Amino acid sequence: MSASKQKILVWWTLVSTVIFGMAYTFLIRLVPLPPATLGASAVAQFYADHSLSIRLGATICSWTGAFLVPLSVVVAVQLSRLEKGLPVWSILYFAGGILTSIFLVIPPLLWGVAAFTPTRPAEITLVVHEMANLMWVTTTQFFIFYMVAMVVVTLSAEPDRTSPFPRWFGYLTIWVALITEVGAVGFLTKLGPFAWNGLFIFWLPFGVGFAWLFLLAIMVLRALNRQQDAALA
Repeated sequence: MSASKQKILVWWTLVSTVIFGMAYTFLIRLVPLPPATLGASAVAQFYADHSLSIRLGATICSWTGAFLVPLSVVVAVQLSRLEKGLPVWSILYFAGGILTSIFLVIPPLLWGVAAFTPTRPAEITLVVHEMANLMWVTTTQFFIFYMVAMVVVTLSAEPDRTSPFPRWFGYLTIWVALITEVGAVGFLTKLGPFAWNGLFIFWLPFGVGFAWLFLLAIMVLRALNRQQDAALA
């Protein structure tokens, strides 16, 4: 895959991520998530009051929610340059990134469903709301695969000036994995820092996770420039 094609895919991810984040924040209006202790009537009223805005946000998120897919392709290609033999770790990264996208796509769909029929019984809307929110913060099952793949390749590969992944990025990824994997604890409590809108379940994983994602994309873009220069030399 040429460097120019890879750049297109990386920018596709960056633009889609920004649009997705804006739709989620300003249209779906769930930053931060409301308290998990909110009753059925209050939840139903929220979706009734913001029905059009949430459905518009869900529409935009439907177009942009799988933003990890193009970047996962490029990162897998870049990791495969560093592996010897069959690039199993690169394949694992690709699979983890693709599967993680599923759980970024489904919550906005469910928020859109919750807002689609404001006249339904409040208890049903609450179930959809809880399913969406818990899926949003607890589905860390596939993160670990692409982060472990990144760590293994980055820390074991020989130095390569044109690689996007310096050794320190592998150590950073270990810390990011530890922070994001705590999300599943959101099933266990409705109050405090481990609730679905708490510090350790919402703010830290999303803040650190998206910062890592943007750093990864920038590093890949810079490496692609170096690879183009090396090819022309």
